[in-house]
This record gives sequence, C-alpha cells and structure tokens, in this order.
Amino acid sequence: MSEKTQARMRATYGARYASGWSFRDHWFGDLASRYILPNYYRWTDAFLRDLGPSAIVELGAGDGEMTDIIRDRGPRWLGSITPTDLVPAGAARLRAKGYGAARQADACATPFGDDEFDVAVTYDVMHHVTDPAAMAREMVRIARTRVFLVEANGASLMRRLLELTNMYRQAGENSYLPRQYRRFFALPGVARVEIDPFQFVPPRALSPFAPLTIAISEALQHVPLLRWQCSGVRIRVTLDKPGPARR
Repeated sequence: MSEKTQARMRATYGARYASGWSFRDHWFGDLASRYILPNYYRWTDAFLRDLGPSAIVELGAGDGEMTDIIRDRGPRWLGSITPTDLVPAGAARLRAKGYGAARQADACATPFGDDEFDVAVTYDVMHHVTDPAAMAREMVRIARTRVFLVEANGASLMRRLLELTNMYRQAGENSYLPRQYRRFFALPGVARVEIDPFQFVPPRALSPFAPLTIAISEALQHVPLLRWQCSGVRIRVTLDKPGPARR
C-alpha cells in the first residue's frame, strides 16, 4: 500500500469515526448486526472458550463494534480487554464508550511489551495495513498463548471485485490468499496456524433478502472447493512460547 493510499485511508476512517458512520452498516445493512458480527464473536469464542480469564488486546478496534459484543457477552475467557486503533478519532471514541485502557496504536508497531497480553484479536484489519507481515509479527510478539483474526479472503472472486469499487479503495482494502496469511505467521513461537473460509455476504444492494443471503452463506461454507469463494477467513494461531505461565 502506498503512502498516498495509507493517508487517504486514515482520513477516510478518521471522518467516519468522528461522525459515527459505520462501513458495515452502510454496506451490509442490518446483516451486520444480525449475522456478520455475531459470526465473528461465535468463532472467537469457539477458539478461546477453553481458556480461563485472559488479558485480551484488540488491534484496530475502530468504533468498538466487536469490543462491545465481547464485553456484553462476558465470556469466561475475558479477563480484561484493551482496544486500540490507528486513527485518533477511533481511539477517542473507544475511550468515550468506557474503554479507559484504549490506545492509539499502529497494528504494525504497537507500544506494548513482549507477551504483555494472553491473546491478540483483530477483525478486518490486516487487509488495511501497509505491511501485513509486520502486523503478524507484532501480534505474535505481544500475545502469549493465541492470536485470532477475521480477515478478507483473497481467493474469493467477489471479494476481489469489491476491492475495485471506490468505497473499498477509499478504505485501503487489499486482501490476501490463505497461503499468504500462512506465510505471514510462519514465525518463531507459532505452533499451529489454521485457516478456514466462512461467510458469503454480498452488499445489500445486490441481495436485499436477508434470510436468503444468510441461508446461502451458511450452505456455501460446507461445499467443497466452492467454500473458498466465501468472502472471509478465520485465522487461528496457537502459540508455544517458553517461559512460566502468567498468574
């Protein structure tokens, strides 16, 4: 991503956070709250539910849509949560919502110490950053046990076509193939990387019938080969680092 593109992305998101405008709500309508975000939480919980209360850092939390869901659900694995965002307006909005630990931070170069958190999570962020490999290294560095991401699936034709639209270009969208994500996380301390496709949700302008969209999405996830046309992937990274367990 060029510096010009990154500057445009920051300006775009700064204006959106300051005004309370939501990309997901605008692009997907009520499917965002009915289906997309609950899916994100469901897969996060499935990966972390065997953990005890953990210190969580969420990189690129934006206006806190997922942060709110995690806090409100109160899963047993949630000890504390520290949301961050690159854009000052995003960090300010998080603090205004009650997240006193919220920080302005670049996901590729955070201010946190090694193993400062038990788990690092992020939702739809890596495809915005200038150096996804650096972001992967940073997530592994600051997390002690696990890393979880929801990301764009670069193998999806629909996803690639959407990235040609002006709205996606303004947001700096640039998805990657599953093998590229694996390469980003081929790092010391990483024991296992699992990547699965999920969720096929076209913009609401192309699919105004929410129940049908959800039914197609749920079915497509289980069809061999075609499942990789889903627009998202969940990335589960299990860490195996030396040293004593945190108390």
